[in-house]
Amino acid sequence: CHSVKEGDNRLGPNLNKIVGRKAGSLSNYDYSPAMKDAGFVWDRDKLIRFMIRPDEIVSGNKMQPFGGVSAEEAAKIVSYLETASGSP
Repeated sequence: CHSVKEGDNRLGPNLNKIVGRKAGSLSNYDYSPAMKDAGFVWDRDKLIRFMIRPDEIVSGNKMQPFGGVSAEEAAKIVSYLETASGSP
């Protein structure tokens, strides 16, 4: 659903440099209104919590029917995203 390659949006937006990016801010992706209006910047903690329970972080997101992953798996994914895209 996602890529870490900059500009490579798929069903979901690319996750290149997601840590530190304002939620719903890529100009070339059609986010849900809820994500566009989320009003926060993705950090490690917020991403992990979103991957565990997306609706608790951004109700009305387009991740349906994704139901979440374990906290351990989410932490591994975020570590990968930070490494793959050179995020802090």
